[in-house]
Amino acid sequence: MFDVRQLSCGRGSAIFAYPSPHENESMLPDDVYRDRLEKTLVDLEAWANETRARADIAITASDRYWRMAVAPFLPTACPFELLIKASQTFDLALNREVYEDKPVERFDLFLNLAKAIARGRVERIETRNALTGILIDVATRVELAPGWDWIGSHRVLKRFVRPLEADEEQQTHRFLSYDR
Repeated sequence: MFDVRQLSCGRGSAIFAYPSPHENESMLPDDVYRDRLEKTLVDLEAWANETRARADIAITASDRYWRMAVAPFLPTACPFELLIKASQTFDLALNREVYEDKPVERFDLFLNLAKAIARGRVERIETRNALTGILIDVATRVELAPGWDWIGSHRVLKRFVRPLEADEEQQTHRFLSYDR
């Protein structure tokens, strides 16, 4: 059984598809959140140490957030920035696409995201009108594991224009692994 959700905010939306059961949907008590987050950050920092030979990695932290910026040495690999906040939300920047204030629903998402991005399992998908070439939507898909994808998207075409959406075509750019 898979659980699929679409979350929206002012700058875009993200679709989460992952096997159930998943962690509690409501906000956690602060002490529980901090405890689970601390374990997650230890794993992320261990991953960062293993990956430093293939990417420039900067980690900063305060009492309000933890931030990791990863710039791979290969220009065809996907850079990313992850910001996990004390407010139980996170921001994710993948290449040029930014997804803000997403709820922290699963702590294993973060390490799986980092590993999948480094393995080159990232696609940037542009949806355009086939006749005019007008950009309608941009989505970023990260394949975390079989049956588990993180997908963020945002509409570029702000107005709903049915004739433009009638004939769509998608163009996919795949990023390469950090290991090439």
